[in-house]
Amino acid sequence: MSDSTPIPISAYIITKNEEDNIRRVLDNLRDFAEVIVVDSGSTDNTLAIAESYPNTKVSFNAWPGFGEQKAHALSLCSHPWVLNLDADETLADTFIAELKDFIQQDQFVALQSRRLLYRWGRRPRSFGKPERLIRLFRKDKGEYDNRQVHESINISGPVKDTQAAILHHENLSYSQRIEKSVFYARLKARDKFERGDKVSFIVVILIFPLSFIRTYFIKGHFLDGLQGVLTSINVAFYNYMKYANLWDMHNRKLTQGQKPGK
Repeated sequence: MSDSTPIPISAYIITKNEEDNIRRVLDNLRDFAEVIVVDSGSTDNTLAIAESYPNTKVSFNAWPGFGEQKAHALSLCSHPWVLNLDADETLADTFIAELKDFIQQDQFVALQSRRLLYRWGRRPRSFGKPERLIRLFRKDKGEYDNRQVHESINISGPVKDTQAAILHHENLSYSQRIEKSVFYARLKARDKFERGDKVSFIVVILIFPLSFIRTYFIKGHFLDGLQGVLTSINVAFYNYMKYANLWDMHNRKLTQGQKPGK
């Protein structure tokens, strides 16, 4: 594959109001044959920016949840190999170099890589290891589970591990991080409620302090100074809101005289 030949991969991204991020990721994907952007109703300049890239196809799909939205974007990809990125992510140069060789082999159907978090250009400090996830795979070998949030791809076939990385650029204010946690917690609670999961009074009471202790002390976010304190509070708040929302959903269901989980 020569340097002038587009990389025969369909990359796909789901978006809504990502004007602060979308240019960076689309610049990163300029050499890819196809980039699919599925938007769920941006009111900023996301669409105008995306439409300015010649290898990018933009479409609208009303928001059905993360799992279904990514499955829809995947269905629009025309190449056998596909790559999923979030709007606030990019590929490290080593990842791009490796994927060019990877798609030529016939032993593996997916590549599992690291995801490294950068917050305002700096890696947060903690004891935690980088996330490992699958974003590059053969289209006919991957299927999304039907989750509102924290969706995952199910792969049918052998997966190769790599140390090459996807870079996650989380350039959010603390207020935006909290708003994101509120949104994700509500979706996660909905997933749990629809599975019939329940929550006890004691969990709602203790989840915040226990989550803070686990994140700050056990996971080592105390190494990150005040940012570590804020991160630990945010994690604890997310877990609290998740279970508080789950309790509220069951309570409202009971108030309406219906059985939860039915």
